[in-house]
Amino acid sequence: MNKKTDMNTTKTTTKTTTLYIPVGVRKYPLTITYTGEVLEGTELVHVFCQEARLDQDYPKEDLSLLLQDMEYLIRDEQAQKKNSVINIRVKAKDKELIQNYAQQGGFKSISEYMLARSLA
Repeated sequence: MNKKTDMNTTKTTTKTTTLYIPVGVRKYPLTITYTGEVLEGTELVHVFCQEARLDQDYPKEDLSLLLQDMEYLIRDEQAQKKNSVINIRVKAKDKELIQNYAQQGGFKSISEYMLARSLA
């Protein structure tokens, strides 16, 4: 079922809901997965938004507060400036391997992949 509202667009499946959070002229997906888990009497849902770097379980009763802040979380993540460049030389076949690993890992770019691997 699809619904359209002033704030966002909602797409719902059996256990997953995807909201599209407007930020400027773009809309970014926020996925809420109903896990059925309960922690200390509070039902949890899993929340994922790549643009806000959010991937965690969250109390279902507090979702409305999170939704109010999502636009700002995304904006803050996008506003972080990168101020340094590291250049490395690799063989063409090694670059292809790195690109494949980055794609398989769900990274947006080789830079993001290399940074995550080196800081892990």
